[in-house]
Amino acid sequence: MFVLSALFVGITLSTTALARPTSHIDFKKSIAEKLKSPPAGWVEHVSEHVDKDATSITLKIHLVNQDMDKFHEHAMNIATPGHPQYGQHMSHEQILAMVAPKQEASDLTTQWLANDIPSEDAQVTLKGDYVTVQASVNTVEKLLDADYRVFVKMGSKEKTLRTLSYSIPDVLKDHIDMVQPTTFFGLKQLRSTISEHHLIADEEATAHEESIQAVTGCTGTRITPTCLANLYNFASAKVQTVGLLGIAGFLEEYAIKADYTTFLNSYAYFANKAKSFTCTVVNGGSCPNSPAGVEANLDVQYAGSISTSVPNTYYSTAGRGQWVGSGTNTNEPYLEFLNYLLALPDASLPNTLSISYGDDEATVPLSYATNQCNLFSQLGARGVSILVSSGDSGVGDTCTVGGKAQFTTSFPAGCPWVTTVGGTTGNSPEAAWSGGGGGFSEVFGRPSYQNATVAKWLSTDTTHASVTKYFNASGRAYPDISAQATNFIIVVSGSATSVSGTSCSAPTTAGIIQLLNSGRIAAGKKGLGFLNPWLYNTASSGFTDIKSGKITGCSGSISGAGFSAVAGWDPATGLGTPNYGSLLTFATSTA
Repeated sequence: MFVLSALFVGITLSTTALARPTSHIDFKKSIAEKLKSPPAGWVEHVSEHVDKDATSITLKIHLVNQDMDKFHEHAMNIATPGHPQYGQHMSHEQILAMVAPKQEASDLTTQWLANDIPSEDAQVTLKGDYVTVQASVNTVEKLLDADYRVFVKMGSKEKTLRTLSYSIPDVLKDHIDMVQPTTFFGLKQLRSTISEHHLIADEEATAHEESIQAVTGCTGTRITPTCLANLYNFASAKVQTVGLLGIAGFLEEYAIKADYTTFLNSYAYFANKAKSFTCTVVNGGSCPNSPAGVEANLDVQYAGSISTSVPNTYYSTAGRGQWVGSGTNTNEPYLEFLNYLLALPDASLPNTLSISYGDDEATVPLSYATNQCNLFSQLGARGVSILVSSGDSGVGDTCTVGGKAQFTTSFPAGCPWVTTVGGTTGNSPEAAWSGGGGGFSEVFGRPSYQNATVAKWLSTDTTHASVTKYFNASGRAYPDISAQATNFIIVVSGSATSVSGTSCSAPTTAGIIQLLNSGRIAAGKKGLGFLNPWLYNTASSGFTDIKSGKITGCSGSISGAGFSAVAGWDPATGLGTPNYGSLLTFATSTA
């Protein structure tokens, strides 16, 4: 049944919006977005049959926001120390009131849906700046002039239902800027499992016997919270109890509390080893006791152990996009997750958020990347410090985009509204990890907060001279900072296993940032919120500069591919690795 529910700040709808349009509007369509082929790594699964009448899609139609440039300026002011608006974080309602789409956008969109969808075939809901359509694949195909097919990710059993093109009415081209799930194929974890150890006690003993420790708790073959506490100078940090740290979970990755307890008892450097975490479901997710997710356990075990007694929430977000054959499918999970967080009341919103998922920027439709980055800017304005992994392929795997030799950048790492964390390895001294992601976005321009820093690197660094033509020097540069990314010991199903990737560096840094946020909150101050203006202009000397090592990539297709770690900021390790003691001084002295 076609049902419209209106929940929109700044826009009101009368019941006449449900009726067929009384005046003639030409809803002639043309292509809004088209891919020449599926993204790299995906192929059509031609033998898979889909019952398009029995399988449903939850379609998200995003209405164009007004005054987004004005909002971005305001959000940047909120995040810039010394500005009169610094720290004046906004509510969800205030943000919606500032960026609400035009009334015409909702009116025309609902009339189009009423005109093109039989009344019994869909449920339509208007909330915030999104129109949600729940309907069969067959109905959605007719609505969008689309052809949904089954695609499979090579080397896996992962399947999704997507279309390579879709159309919307010409009259709505200025009012709708994204329709998903259509052409976006999804994100992936940014980590790899290295090896397994069946008994933690045996692993501890072997590591102790075979290693010479340059930093207490560190060895050449493993990283633990104790190692990180000494390496990053937070071993004697005050135990914090206020605030909230959030960990993003996708792709049916489940964090297991029994493993978390075992990990804390074996590796935590602080006294409160009875700590646990809260699992919150998003988009119909679940919190089972098994199976254990390697990514999920990694994220909660390190973010949780480093943030001492601060409450942690793992957000278990359901959905891998449109799974085939289940009859009912869930939304694209990333979009659902960010909108869920934005709608939370202030008291329930995390101060810090760790995200260890991403993919090549070239595989992400521009409309999708832009909208998600806008959502990150809104979360920052609400007071959330967002840490994301930079990627695990250096400057790319094959480094070919549209038939052109080019370094490949990552999303959401290249979004200017997140703090992107690269990877290091070793500890005497630390060096850039070869697999750590870094570079310059092809989509987002360089933000003002890093102009001077990046311009200095571009004009003075000599190590990148031979590869200048393979990256966009005017793009948003990343990573912003970095941390250890190799040989992290975690507990999965009761046993120790070693993992690597910038999935390790993001939760590590998130835990440290949460200590800073909690300290500010305990002192009666606001959390830091969006970090980057503070990092580049106030706290840049609170990081240990990494001057050796190089990120690589391109599988030999580009000679000398990659970026070297040098003195000062660089696209291999950013500003460097955190020194908690120094950062605490900057955090407590900032108004």
